[in-house]
Formats: sequence, C-alpha cells, structure tokens
Amino acid sequence: MTKVTIYTKDYCPFCVKAKSLLNLKKIKFTEINLHKNPEKFEEMMKKSNGAQTVPQIFTSNLYIGDCDKIYELNAEGKLDKLLGI
Repeated sequence: MTKVTIYTKDYCPFCVKAKSLLNLKKIKFTEINLHKNPEKFEEMMKKSNGAQTVPQIFTSNLYIGDCDKIYELNAEGKLDKLLGI
C-alpha cells in the first residue's frame, strides 16, 4: 500500500472531508497539522508547487492535490490505483 501524507490545519472543513474519504477507503495516512507544526508550511509549498491552502495530499513522493482533487479522482475511479488499493 502507498504511503499517504496529508497537510491539514485545525478547523478546516475541507481537511475533515478529505480525511473522511481516506478513512472510508481504509487508507492509513500521516497527518501533518500546520497549526501544530508551522515550520512544515514551507515544505508543503515546495512539494505542492506553491499551493498555500490545505489540505494538500501526497502519496510517496507524488503530489495528488487538495480535497476537491481526491474527490474528483475518486469519482473518476482513479483514486484507488493512485493509493495502491
């Protein structure tokens, strides 16, 4: 199974929605909360080609995108393959 990392912030409804989809699919993920780890913001921006919003989701070293993108990939039937399930 592919390693998934998600950058989040507290009180972010899109973060909750993205994590909900990952949990529904029983995908284990590493969450990096930018409120608790503000030093990781630059890392997230660099890995996501400058994205400053959360959530930002990655598999291994592949940038997937934000909440809308994983729901779009899921609707197209492409998310499972990306996540290795």
